[in-house]
Amino acid sequence: MASKVIMPQGGQDLTTGRVVRWLKKEGEAVKKGEVICEVETEKAVFEVSAPQNGVMLQITAHDGEEVKILSTIGFVGDAAESIGGAAKEPVVDVPRVEKTSNAGLAIPLMQQQTRPKIIISPKARKLARDNALPLESLLSSRADGKITSDDVLKTLGKTGQLLIRKEAVSGAARTITPDKVRKTIAKRLSQSWSSAPHIFVTVAVDMTSAVKFRKENLQLDVSYNDLVIRACAMALQKYPDVNASFIDEDTINLWGDINIGVAIAAPQGLVVPVIDDADKLSLKEIAVRSKQIVEKARAGKQDLSKPSRFTISNLGMYQVEAFTAVINPPETAILAVSSIRKMPVVVDEDKIAIRDMMNVTLSMDHRVGDGVLAAEFVNAVKQALENPETLL
Repeated sequence: MASKVIMPQGGQDLTTGRVVRWLKKEGEAVKKGEVICEVETEKAVFEVSAPQNGVMLQITAHDGEEVKILSTIGFVGDAAESIGGAAKEPVVDVPRVEKTSNAGLAIPLMQQQTRPKIIISPKARKLARDNALPLESLLSSRADGKITSDDVLKTLGKTGQLLIRKEAVSGAARTITPDKVRKTIAKRLSQSWSSAPHIFVTVAVDMTSAVKFRKENLQLDVSYNDLVIRACAMALQKYPDVNASFIDEDTINLWGDINIGVAIAAPQGLVVPVIDDADKLSLKEIAVRSKQIVEKARAGKQDLSKPSRFTISNLGMYQVEAFTAVINPPETAILAVSSIRKMPVVVDEDKIAIRDMMNVTLSMDHRVGDGVLAAEFVNAVKQALENPETLL
C-alpha cells in the first residue's frame, strides 16, 4: 500500500513549507529511511526520508513549490500501484497555463517561456530572500552552476544592498527589521510569557565529580551538556508531570515520549533541534545524537523529529553565572544551564574547599505544577549530575 510523503511541520506555529529539491525521481527505487527530499521552513532545511521500501510513485509538490504544513508532497509504494487523483495543496498561486485551439491541437501559450531551473543552496536562498534579492539576478561561480552564499554576498556587494537585516536611520536611532526567524521567536515567546505564569527554581550543582568523570572517560567523548541531557531524561521519567503540556483549564497532556530539545544559536537564529526518545538512549548514544543534530542545525538543516517535550538552554560557554529562560510553548518547562566555575564551598565538618560549581534554573508553567514539583525535579537533575556514574 502506498504511503504519503508529508511536508513536515518543523516547529510550532509554522503554516507553510517549501520543497527545496527532490533527490529521487518518479519511478526510482527507494529504501525506508533513505533521504528522498529536502524541504525548508522558516527555521531550517529538513531532510525527508522514505516512509517505506518501494519506488517514488508520484511527486505532487515540485522543487521550489510552497505548500501547507502536513500536506502530501509525494507518494512511495510498490511499482505496480497507481495513485489516483492525488493533488498538492498550493499556498502560493502558480501561473496557470492557458490553452488555445490550433487545428484541433491544444498548445500551451507559456510553452516557450520556461525558465531554466535555478540550483541554489538553502543558505544562499535564505540570504537572498532576507535581502530581497531576486534569484534570477544571481550568477554561480561554480562549474556545476550551483549558487552559493558567497555568490549572493558578491552580488550584494556589487549592488550596495545591506546584508541579513534591513536598517534605516531616523534621527539618532537605527531601525532594524527582524528577519522571519526572529519574528517567529518573538511571537512564540511573547505568547509564552504572557499566557504561561512562570515559576523559577535555582539550585547550585557541584560538578567536581562530573569534571573528573569526563577526564576518566575520554573514550565516551561526552560534553557537559550531554550529561545534563541524560540527567534531565532520567528526571522526566521520575516526574512525568513535567513532561506535559497545558491545553486548557480542563486538559493537561502528559506525554508518553520524552523528547528533549537543545536550544542552540545557529546562523539562521535560535533553533531547537530535538533528541527523540532521550530516555531510551545511553549516555554515549545521547552524545552521538547530540553532535549530529547540532552540526545539522548549524548547517541550516534539521532531521525530522518528534515534537520537543522539554528544552535545555545552555549558556555555559559564555561565562554566565545564572539566568532564566522563557518556556518554549507548548512545553511545561525549560532548564537554563550556566557556566562551571571554581568556587569556595563549605564541605564536611565546616571546611572550605574549592569546587567546580554550576547553577541551573528551571522555568516551569505554574498552571501545570507548583514550586514543590519544580524543586523536586531540579534536585533530581542535581543529584544525577553530582553522581555521574548513575548516568551510564
